[in-house]
Amino acid sequence: MVSHETLHYRNKSVFNAIAFLVMIAVNALAILLPINGRTTGEIAGKYPNLFAPAAITFSIWSLIYLSLLGYIIYQLWLAFSNRHPVVLARLMDQMKEWFLITAVANSLWLFAWHYELIPVTVGIMLILLASLWMIHLNFGIAQPGATRDEKLFIYLPFSLYLGWISIAAIANIAVLIVYAGIGGNTQTQVWWTILLIAAGTFISIMMVWFRNNIVHALVAVWAFYGILIRQRETGILAHQPVIHACVIAIGIIAVAISWHLYRKPRS
Repeated sequence: MVSHETLHYRNKSVFNAIAFLVMIAVNALAILLPINGRTTGEIAGKYPNLFAPAAITFSIWSLIYLSLLGYIIYQLWLAFSNRHPVVLARLMDQMKEWFLITAVANSLWLFAWHYELIPVTVGIMLILLASLWMIHLNFGIAQPGATRDEKLFIYLPFSLYLGWISIAAIANIAVLIVYAGIGGNTQTQVWWTILLIAAGTFISIMMVWFRNNIVHALVAVWAFYGILIRQRETGILAHQPVIHACVIAIGIIAVAISWHLYRKPRS
């Protein structure tokens, strides 16, 4: 006999799965249609900024969505196998409706982006970021004591996702600056790009030192490497400080991770 609570959790797991599939479908439509007749990259090209990474950097989305698929399958298995009711209850109680919110925000962002509602995209991105942060807090992601399944199906996907959206939110702000026409001349653009890189670096270091999340920091390294590649490809001498800032940022994050790993066994 299946309890009322288990049926409730099963329904939630199915809704999460449907939300995930809708999100993937909207992302596919953004490429195949594309939405509003323009690709995501074409819209980005209308608002050039020095924080934009090389195209290859966005391949991380494949890893994020694949890992999220692992989470979806995991929560469906818990809900319908009846083998781990306590684990299922804890998972659903900690997740609440935050995954649904992330899926809706992800999809809505694409529509807002393709219709060039840039200020709206920033608001949606912040909602997505806040939702992922709540998931991070509720599960205590990257904190000691997690099982192998929790690390693989919860910690990994949502660390990757939060790490990328943390940088994507900063990138969205960079686009908003250009959209608002306050980017300034080349020198000014270089300096505010360096400030944005510094902000991303600071967030990454805090996530390593205070939240134990190395995956989040590695995503930032990947993003900064993408910016570095992009600026090297342009070969514009005036943009060299941005390249140097990326190298320094990657170095600082590497040192932060190394120091964290060094002191961890002694803590």
